[in-house]
Amino acid sequence: MHIQEKNIFENINLTTFISNISQAIKAAVEKYWEQEVQVVFLAVNDFRELRQEHLVKNIDFFSSQIKVENHKPVIIRLSKDFIKNTLDITLEEKTAGFKLTDLTPLEIRILNNFCEFIYKKADPALIPQNEVKLSEKSEKNFNIVFLICIKNNICSKIMLSIPQDRINLDEIKKSTSFRDEDFLTSNTYVRIKAGSSKITLDELKNLSQDDIVLLEKSDSSHLTLISGEFKKKFKVKVNPALILKLNDEDEENREISNEVAMEKNLWDDIQIEINAEFEKVKMTIGELKQITQGQIVDLGSVFDNEISLFVEDKKVAVGELIIINDRYAVKLNEILATGNVAKETKNDAQTQGAKPDIKAQSQPRPEPKQAQPPKAQSRPRVQQETEEEEFDYSDFEK
Repeated sequence: MHIQEKNIFENINLTTFISNISQAIKAAVEKYWEQEVQVVFLAVNDFRELRQEHLVKNIDFFSSQIKVENHKPVIIRLSKDFIKNTLDITLEEKTAGFKLTDLTPLEIRILNNFCEFIYKKADPALIPQNEVKLSEKSEKNFNIVFLICIKNNICSKIMLSIPQDRINLDEIKKSTSFRDEDFLTSNTYVRIKAGSSKITLDELKNLSQDDIVLLEKSDSSHLTLISGEFKKKFKVKVNPALILKLNDEDEENREISNEVAMEKNLWDDIQIEINAEFEKVKMTIGELKQITQGQIVDLGSVFDNEISLFVEDKKVAVGELIIINDRYAVKLNEILATGNVAKETKNDAQTQGAKPDIKAQSQPRPEPKQAQPPKAQSRPRVQQETEEEEFDYSDFEK
């Protein structure tokens, strides 16, 4: 069983300490090398193996142990690039193929003196060694990585390893509770769902501009607010401008289109759920709170009228929200990838072994009589009479 180690930095505040050490390093570099620099804090850890820190994993360091009376040493590490850059600038010459093993005894003494100078500058930010006793914390170090940038944007790294008991770890003060009023003006993003409906793959493939998709599962007086796992219905004011009344001709055309659909491919009769949602809406926590407490919301004050149709998580069309007979509907303005989505859904159904509903294709199959084939069935008639054809039920037998 894997036991997750506790994050030692979870409840402590190192901001002030890191800031003081950064200023100390900056002062030390500028004073010692007479170069203006920028110091940027990169990381802090308590790794025993320094190479665990990915920021220094492949970097070679010059290490200098600063002896501390009656306590554990502070270790200061200078990256190879830092040493090369500072030496090149100081000596006004570039060293090709520089290696740490090539350092002369004089250069090593200079670098050790520089590390002691860093410690001298940083010591006021540490707990005095005579105020702490050797303990388990004395054996553990905090390793703090800084990025040092000198002129011409040349950057390198310096790392300080300091015993934990020399660092003043201020605990982060956590409030036991918050008031809702503290966040009323904070912004958040939510989804708003108008409703859903069942349509066939054939209907999905044949959606076109100006079509109207009625949301069977909807109520024109309510919408659903969704934020993560949270879902909440809320009341809305019905906008009369959104109400659309279908005339008799519209109803007749819809019946005819249903009859024509009877001759589609059997797999096209698979039903899928299509959802209508607005794009994510930005609102304040105060507005969100008012909605969840049951306040009636004016649609226009929250979002515009554009709404999208989704099959699962794929957007298939964009349109305008309208109201038909106390239900929401979407009048389509733009069709997106309906054909591709329908094809993917059909392939998924075939892969999973779904069976198409053949009831919409033909009348129930009659019981065969003795040694007699089943009676021929006729296809549905659409507007004009067509010749009768024999329907082969063996296509659906296994």
